[in-house]
Amino acid sequence: MDTYDYAEGKGISTRQVLDFTLLTNPLGPSGKAKHAMRKALKEAQLPPDRQTRYLRGFIARSEHVAPENILFGHGSTQLLDLLLAGLKPGRLLAPSPLPACCVRLLERHRTELIPLVPSEARQFALDAAQLIPALVGADMLLIPNPHPMTGSVVSLGLLREITDALDGSNKILVIDEGLAGFVRTDSLVEAAVHSANVLILRTFSLFHALAGMRLGYALGSQRVLDLVAGVAEPGPVSTVAAAGALASLRDRGFSRRTGEFLAAEKAYMTAKLDRITGIRPIDTGCNFLLVAVELPVTDLRSRFLQRHILIEVFEEEKGRELIRLPLRRRRENARFTRTLARIMAEERMA
Repeated sequence: MDTYDYAEGKGISTRQVLDFTLLTNPLGPSGKAKHAMRKALKEAQLPPDRQTRYLRGFIARSEHVAPENILFGHGSTQLLDLLLAGLKPGRLLAPSPLPACCVRLLERHRTELIPLVPSEARQFALDAAQLIPALVGADMLLIPNPHPMTGSVVSLGLLREITDALDGSNKILVIDEGLAGFVRTDSLVEAAVHSANVLILRTFSLFHALAGMRLGYALGSQRVLDLVAGVAEPGPVSTVAAAGALASLRDRGFSRRTGEFLAAEKAYMTAKLDRITGIRPIDTGCNFLLVAVELPVTDLRSRFLQRHILIEVFEEEKGRELIRLPLRRRRENARFTRTLARIMAEERMA
C-alpha cells in the first residue's frame, strides 16, 4: 500500500496521510535543483537529449570513469527490472528482508529468492563465511549498500572478496547504492567498470529527493550494461529531471545541511522513544532508526493505519517486530512518537 492507494480507499486527501515507509530526504530537493528544474521547464517543448550529456559528463568526471560506463534509466528499480529480464536468473541471493518493490520484481520474473538472514547481534552485518558458500547455488547476488531495511553497510573488503569469488563465472553482483548519500561508504566503481560481473545502481529518488522525476543510473562495464539495455532501451531522461539531478550533485552544501538536520532529528527521536515503555530504538547510522518492539503488539501496522500513518514493519530472526522509522520533519516525527506511545500504553492496559 502506498499513500495514494490508502488515501483513495479512505476517501481522504494525501495530505492527511503520514507515510513513514518512504526513505526520501526529509529536506526535499535542493534549492538549486528546484531552480534548475524551473529553468528547464522553459525548454519543455524540445525533446530530451538522448545522451543526457551534461549529467553524464559530470558523473564521469566525478567518478573517473568513461561516459560509456554510465547507463541512465527511469530510476534504479527500472534498471534492475531490465537486468532481470536480460539475465533471467533462476535464483537470486540477497540479505533479507528486501523492500517490497524488489520482492515484486523477483515474483514477476519468477526468480527464486535465497535470503541471507543477518543477526541484530552483529548489527545486521553480512557474514562472509555465510555469504561466499551460498554463492554456489545462486545465479545473481543483490547487495543494497547501505541496506534499506537494516541500514547495514558492506565493507569494501567483503565486496572485493565477493568479486574475486565470482571472477570467471557468469554470475552478476548488483550493488544498489540508493542510500549511499546518507552514509559514507566506499564504492566499488573502479572495479565495476572493468569487471564482467559487477553492476552498481544509483538513484536520485532518495538522498536527492527527486522521486517524482524518476531518474537513476547504472555503472559498469559494457558487457554488463548490455545485459540491462539489451532487452529494452531504458528511454530518454526527462530534461527537467536531468537538470535537477545535475544541480543537486553540484550543490555541495546540500549534503552538509542534510547531515545536520538528520543528526538533530535523530537525537530528538531517540530521546522521545527512550521514554516509551516496551520499545527500544536502534541507530542504524543511516537516515532512519529501527524501533525494536519488545512487547508483543496486536496488529501494529493496522493500529497505525487507524491514525492515517503508514509504517514499515518486519521481523528479525527471533520473530520480534522491528519498525523501520525514517526521519521526517519535526512535526511529523512528534506525531509518530505520540501515536506509538499511545499504542504501547493501550497494549499494556489490555
